[in-house]
Amino acid sequence: MQLVSLLITTLLSASASLASPAGSKLVSRASTPNSYGVSNGFYYRWWTDGQGHSNATYTNGPGGSYTVDWTNSQGDLYGGKGWATSSPTRVAHYEGTFQPNGNAYLSLYGLNKSPYGDYRVLESYGTYNPTDYYPILGQVTCDGATYDVIDIIRYPEGLEPIIHQFYSVRNPKLPNGYVEGSIDLACHLAGWASLGLNVEVDTAYWQVVITEGYSSSGYSNITIS
Repeated sequence: MQLVSLLITTLLSASASLASPAGSKLVSRASTPNSYGVSNGFYYRWWTDGQGHSNATYTNGPGGSYTVDWTNSQGDLYGGKGWATSSPTRVAHYEGTFQPNGNAYLSLYGLNKSPYGDYRVLESYGTYNPTDYYPILGQVTCDGATYDVIDIIRYPEGLEPIIHQFYSVRNPKLPNGYVEGSIDLACHLAGWASLGLNVEVDTAYWQVVITEGYSSSGYSNITIS
């Protein structure tokens, strides 16, 4: 299992997540509880699947900053800051430290309205590169970087419709450690359309520069604007 399962777990846990108190403050402690809300003017979201995350913490920092610190965690976790509603013309700036040990992603993440699913603009990753396991449909160039494009199609049992997970994967990835850059989502959407992938962003849902981990360890301190 890889991080490509995030959309399915997000959708299945949506009702439970939305039951959390909006705007609740997160504190840095072992196994930070799932939550979402607004911190210093930015939407944040933190979630784990509860599978062995006793050493996983999420901390909101000043402005658009956040920290995720996890050690020998099992299963999925993700956290980050962004915006409560999505925009197809979003330009997200980020900088900070992304230092994974194992399977992890740093990306702009959101949900699609059509085709049903989610998308990521993946700036850096740990040991797992999804383009090693799924066909590359083409490349796009945005903000001076080249990205490989993939469409992962899921057929979840008992769920309709089919799930499409669209990725732009930076090639080469940003080296682990200090990272800095901008993500122009409109550029990626136009590039995907040129490859026959016409993706409509679901503006009713959040859009977050997110740190994800799966059965791994790592440290991420990111500031977005």
